[in-house]
Amino acid sequence: MKQFILKNIVLVAILAITLVGSIFLIFFIWSKQQTIQQSMKDIEADVAKVEAINSARNPNSVEQSEKMIKADTETLAKKNVQIYRHFGKPYRPALLKLLKNIASPAELEADLPLDPTLVAKPKPKIEAEESDDDEDSDAEETAPAAPAAPTDKEKAVFNPETGLVILSFEEDQLRTMLADLYKEVHQESNEDTFVIPDTVQSERAQLFDKLFNQIIEAPEVVDSSRSEDFRKAAAAKFAKAFAIFREDVQALTLEDVTDKVAHELFLDALGLPRLMRQRDCKNYIDSLYEKYLNSDLIPGISSGDTSFSSTNRVQEFIYGKNLNRQALPVAEMVIPIIRNFQIKEDLFRRMKDSGIDVLRSMNAGVFYGTTLDNDPEGPILEFTYTLEMTASMEAIDTFINSLHAAYKSDRVYVIKNIKFTAPYDDLIEANTLVNRHSKSSSETNPVETTAGTAANQAQSDAASTDDGETQAAVVVSYTPQYELTDPRNSDYGRMLIGGKQDKINCTIVVNYLFYRADNITNQ
Repeated sequence: MKQFILKNIVLVAILAITLVGSIFLIFFIWSKQQTIQQSMKDIEADVAKVEAINSARNPNSVEQSEKMIKADTETLAKKNVQIYRHFGKPYRPALLKLLKNIASPAELEADLPLDPTLVAKPKPKIEAEESDDDEDSDAEETAPAAPAAPTDKEKAVFNPETGLVILSFEEDQLRTMLADLYKEVHQESNEDTFVIPDTVQSERAQLFDKLFNQIIEAPEVVDSSRSEDFRKAAAAKFAKAFAIFREDVQALTLEDVTDKVAHELFLDALGLPRLMRQRDCKNYIDSLYEKYLNSDLIPGISSGDTSFSSTNRVQEFIYGKNLNRQALPVAEMVIPIIRNFQIKEDLFRRMKDSGIDVLRSMNAGVFYGTTLDNDPEGPILEFTYTLEMTASMEAIDTFINSLHAAYKSDRVYVIKNIKFTAPYDDLIEANTLVNRHSKSSSETNPVETTAGTAANQAQSDAASTDDGETQAAVVVSYTPQYELTDPRNSDYGRMLIGGKQDKINCTIVVNYLFYRADNITNQ
């Protein structure tokens, strides 16, 4: 055996290696088989659990499934409305801030003039009916019962000791309250055409007053003996929050936001479009025209500039092609006029803040707005504006970014087209630079010129004079040229048109989207 192993040592080595490998493979197969068996047992256990769960609880019935689907659909619709409310609701951020302020447990620190009409007035007492019974008339009045101690629920909304009150309202809740009040107060017209009643201003004032009284009304958890104290505290807190609301909306418009105007804008933020009589609308337009003349809000027009050019441009921006400065607007134009003025002023402010030098023209494509997809009942109106301006590329870039970020203030702009036109001098300079780095120049031999090649070049470039004498041409030394897109080029990355100091002309077509589906009226 020993001799056999010595003579066949290679064979023995191969057999030993084969044996070891076989043992390893057998062990590997056995371990994998154990893993597979354990996995099968786990699957059987999971299947048993699923069957036990299914047998313990029956699947939802068709009726239950329909209810769940309906609830999910309603939730999705509400979420969509919340998103759409960012479309053309400029006063909504101030409204949400007001709701947050009145729900705050802390006292508002607003050093602002308060609306004198927002003062808690005692609820009108119902006079007792006169009685013919002398005994009843001479009866002694019973002493009022002592107020009960405030409960924890009452203290959660009103603390009688400190007078602090919490008014918790959701946006949709106020919208519903206003819609119900509008149905009670508004007088429907039987005429087919849109007519603005002479009482529209008093109607809006009445709506605000009724809504205000509902907001400050004491809830059931407040003891009746303290309901009047609650109203006074609630009115004081609402007045301070409303002063902040008024200040916020004043920052959005050149119009003087008086108490009356603030009431109307508050209703507008809740979905009741602002409306005024035609004569009042004419005064509204004329007053804003004067405001623009005396401000520098429009890029390129200085405050107090009474030159013909400036006044003519302001008149063109304000009145445009749709309004006659001398005539009253028709009734159907009042609400679109107010909306267009809101859009224009926002565009003016964004251009001014972005550093636009001159607004040369502004053309409103569709004054009344057009619905998307040619659907006359569509929920979204689209207003198109064509803006021609002169500014640096940096300012235009800032303005475009401002339009993109406008949704943060509940305005949505969609840029449809942008066209740039550079000044003539910039075009000449850019064209010269491009030609200098054209393909023909880049094909110049980059090899250094030797003395021999220079002499040959001079001889080949010799020119004849008028008298027939030949003069040697000057030898031109050609340096290597690279393509303008080559990083080795010294001019690579250089801005050719529209530098920080260079002014370019830009035409932007922008659409403003306005969501009207959840308005209280169909306007």
